[in-house]
Amino acid sequence: MAWMTFVCSITVTFVLSVNFNMKVSYNELKKYFDENLLAPEALAEVLTFHAWEVEGQEKVGGDTVLDVKVLPDKSAWALSHRGIAKDISAIIHWPLTHDPLREQRVLEPITHEVVVSVTTPTCTRYNAALIKGIKVGPSPQWLIDFLTSIGQRSINNVVDITNYVMFGLGQPLHAFDAGKLSHTDGYKITVRAARNGEKITTLTGEAYSLTTNDTLIVDGDTDTPVGIAGIKGGKIAEVDANTVDIIVESAHFDALATRKSSQRLRLRTDASTRYENGVSRGLTTNGITEAVPLIIQECGGVLVGYVDTNPTPVTRAQVAVSLSKINSVLGVALGMHDVETIIKNWFGYQCNIDGDIISVLPPFERPDLVIAEDMIEEIGRVYGLEHIVSVPIEPIPLREINKRFYYAEALRDALTEIGFSEVFTSSFRDFDEVKLANALASDKGYLRSEKGIIENMKDVLGKNAPNSDLFGTDQVCVFELGKVFEVEGERDVLVLGVWSKQGYVAKKDKKILDEAVSVLDSLLGVGVSEIGDGIIVIDVTTAVESLPQPTAYTHHEKTPDVMYRPFSIYPYSTRDIAFWASVDTTAEEAEKIIRENAGALAQRIDMFDRFEKEGRVSYGFRIVFQSYEKTLTASDSDAMMQAVSSAVSARGFEVR
Repeated sequence: MAWMTFVCSITVTFVLSVNFNMKVSYNELKKYFDENLLAPEALAEVLTFHAWEVEGQEKVGGDTVLDVKVLPDKSAWALSHRGIAKDISAIIHWPLTHDPLREQRVLEPITHEVVVSVTTPTCTRYNAALIKGIKVGPSPQWLIDFLTSIGQRSINNVVDITNYVMFGLGQPLHAFDAGKLSHTDGYKITVRAARNGEKITTLTGEAYSLTTNDTLIVDGDTDTPVGIAGIKGGKIAEVDANTVDIIVESAHFDALATRKSSQRLRLRTDASTRYENGVSRGLTTNGITEAVPLIIQECGGVLVGYVDTNPTPVTRAQVAVSLSKINSVLGVALGMHDVETIIKNWFGYQCNIDGDIISVLPPFERPDLVIAEDMIEEIGRVYGLEHIVSVPIEPIPLREINKRFYYAEALRDALTEIGFSEVFTSSFRDFDEVKLANALASDKGYLRSEKGIIENMKDVLGKNAPNSDLFGTDQVCVFELGKVFEVEGERDVLVLGVWSKQGYVAKKDKKILDEAVSVLDSLLGVGVSEIGDGIIVIDVTTAVESLPQPTAYTHHEKTPDVMYRPFSIYPYSTRDIAFWASVDTTAEEAEKIIRENAGALAQRIDMFDRFEKEGRVSYGFRIVFQSYEKTLTASDSDAMMQAVSSAVSARGFEVR
């Protein structure tokens, strides 16, 4: 039968998995290595085959920028130049000679002039640094060039340095103008839950109303909000040209809480993207100790000291994996020396070996290395997936015939043979017998019953019957073989329907229904009848139970390949043409003339009439016009039909 596209109501639920595209500066990557780095083109190829897909390269000034697609499970550490550089180091076996994360740093000296109070579990660490006597102004050219290359705007030297460190290490930072905070017996910073209806105006001037699910940074003396934690700073403490003293923030905020606030406020920032992907708590000290010397170098000033609310070092549990499991999962034959070389020399991780087991201590910035399979993935991608040889699976004898599957396929074959097409409709409904404990959506709270699948079938018939001309049929004949769910349990049912193009069951449709009943009776051996509205329903589960156990599956020849083509969302129009031609004119010749002159919008040309009289033959054709760009007007269709009529007349045919 001809392939058709039917409109059905189908619900598909996807698990959201987001890739993050990061602009990576080639010049910045080179700073992590003493040796000359691979050329950008070669580097892009290496990254693509071992780590990340590089979607493009672009020359920006004297730099080359790589557009790197960072996978969601690695974005906690790889949304940074250091993270990408570390992977390059493991892949090409060149050590990072300049690694700012080689160790977790200690904050010294400590100052008591800034007091930080954390009253919410959504903040697990808060580092601050007080710097006095700075000069805010334009950034140096090297910093402007870096930010420009990755698509960022230069603001001022202080803000640019906090952004530089964030894009370098992956740790978000923020600077507050200390002069705009109260100062009674020192500066006080409080991290707390927002109150319902509490408001804040951000750096870019937008006002937001908060809830208790949001976290705020506030002036501890006045309780004035100065920033939305993990997302964006407030206008009230903005660093500007008059700023002299600053408090630099480097904190760790809960990933889920940050994401929920960012989503609800519709405020996505570079900082929130990193927090919501689980950046390590241990990065806060590295981030702030990287930024402070740069600020003093470029802006002047003196460091008064640091504050650390949770100085406990971040530790990772060892991940143990056997050599036999590594080789089994990857399909390779590595020796323990090979694995140790990859782990210790290429990645630089600490490990110890006990017989067949290698135990790896992941670095503090890698929260994604938790189970054996995580380490196997690391080993496999760096070792090179090209070394994995495909091994064909040996066929095994068929052990049993699945009775339900066998008869389901038999039903499909029988119905498609007589002109029916299979449809798939949603198993979820807004109301039915069986209620879901956790609804997928407000209108998807119930599983469909037999009554529900019948309603689905009526919906399919109603949507598609008016399109019969587009399908080239006189009626829509469809069926669905699927599960229904009721209080007593679930079962398989077959529901089929036939409607004419007018949107109801016509007399001519009864013949098709009778043929379907006859086919189903002979196949299932049960009485089948129409339940009304041109619909037939059969309890397949009950019917199959009484049928004999099959001994072999039916052999099917491969069907021809079919290329999917999107359907137009715009309505179609039809025009008919009938004409007399010489009796030796074939239907194919007549159709060819029409097709060559009807234009690109002629979606179908079907012959609906042919008869001979007095040495001539009469042909009747229906032409279906449809655009993918607009709704056709009557004048559009008339113009195309005029071209067809003129071509037919030019051949000496008489248009009727």
